[in-house]
Amino acid sequence: MIKLIESELFGHNLIEVSNPTMVKRYNECLNDIGLAPTKLKKFHIDGWGWSPEIADEQGDRYYLSHGLANPYGVVISPKQAESAIYMPFHSFDRQIHKNLFAEYGAQIADITSKTGLWFELDQEISAYRSPQDLLMMDYIKVNFSSVGRLMNASKKQRALIREFYDKPQAWSDDQLRSDIIESCKKYGDLRYMKFEIPAHPFNDIDTFYTAAFQGIYVFKRLKNDKPLLVYEGAETGVSGEIEHGHVEYNIKDPSLISYLYNAGLISSDVSLFESNPGLVEVMQEHVMMTALSKLDSDVDYTVLNRNQRKGLVNRMAQDGSLPDVYFDFERFHAQLKDKRPLKTADISETLRPYLLNPNTNLAGQEKAVLWQLLSNYNNANPVMMYLFDKSKFYTEYQTWNEQLQVWTINKILAHKHIYNQLI
Repeated sequence: MIKLIESELFGHNLIEVSNPTMVKRYNECLNDIGLAPTKLKKFHIDGWGWSPEIADEQGDRYYLSHGLANPYGVVISPKQAESAIYMPFHSFDRQIHKNLFAEYGAQIADITSKTGLWFELDQEISAYRSPQDLLMMDYIKVNFSSVGRLMNASKKQRALIREFYDKPQAWSDDQLRSDIIESCKKYGDLRYMKFEIPAHPFNDIDTFYTAAFQGIYVFKRLKNDKPLLVYEGAETGVSGEIEHGHVEYNIKDPSLISYLYNAGLISSDVSLFESNPGLVEVMQEHVMMTALSKLDSDVDYTVLNRNQRKGLVNRMAQDGSLPDVYFDFERFHAQLKDKRPLKTADISETLRPYLLNPNTNLAGQEKAVLWQLLSNYNNANPVMMYLFDKSKFYTEYQTWNEQLQVWTINKILAHKHIYNQLI
């Protein structure tokens, strides 16, 4: 991971937690939630309080949860507003993060100046019993709590002071005066602090990805009116089954692509690559890099000149170690560079699945989920994996050899700006 960190592709906007007071506040939040505290004296956290060091310490990258149906976030600094989310539970978590800090930034700043703050994503169920539970979710409610119940104390203190002002001869009420004095002694003067954060509903969950059940893509609103579940890691014995109220597919089921196409979710229009030919070049070179890694070759493809690369390609083609799809990518990339007219019918059957893309008439959230699905379906473009499924990327990256890692980093740095063009 060192090369990723040096390239600012991992950890560059994590927040260091090393001050004893801040470490204590973080642990108090974990204790409030009912999670094991960390023994670390120094660690880093992302926008939702997830720490890579604590995940390693506890041997659980989803340690900020009571099962994937009950995720939590920890906020101990308003600086977390600008930090990324490195281990999201859902594809919409980043949008929730953005909404929370945009709407309650002042409250978060005031509360974290005194104590730690944590929240839960309440889905109104204790645990997922089956993937079909995901189809029953209409909205998610974000509920905030503060260590020491400071939010409740603020509300109570304001009520006491309001009663003191409104009640005739309140100065003679010994109990009321005592309650106000005790509150101020314990918490300080909270009258002018913004401490109230109401429950925040989020209902943009018609299309999303969740890490639950080893990864599932959920599409609730399709033109055929049947919801769709696509299993990424787990197997389902009913892939393609359409007789019930919803449809299920394994991501590797060959008929999935036809179903997505007929449902109006994806397109075979290759014009997208006219303005992004680099994506085709990345997939072409990825075929080469993967083939070299399987050969355990010491050839450094990245430093070869054009003619040396031709010689390498020729040798690998002759011994059968380079898949035929490499040459399909090569021809298509040359067509793009020469700006020759593109026709979908001219694309080989082998190449066509790699060039699928979300329909342009879909919303941004739907496109992002579909790009993630297509990226994982083909597993042919690490740039797209980094852009749309960072959790998987960081896991996969650690299994690659050094040459593939360096090549991937360079390609991401060259093409990561295309995210906004694709969404």
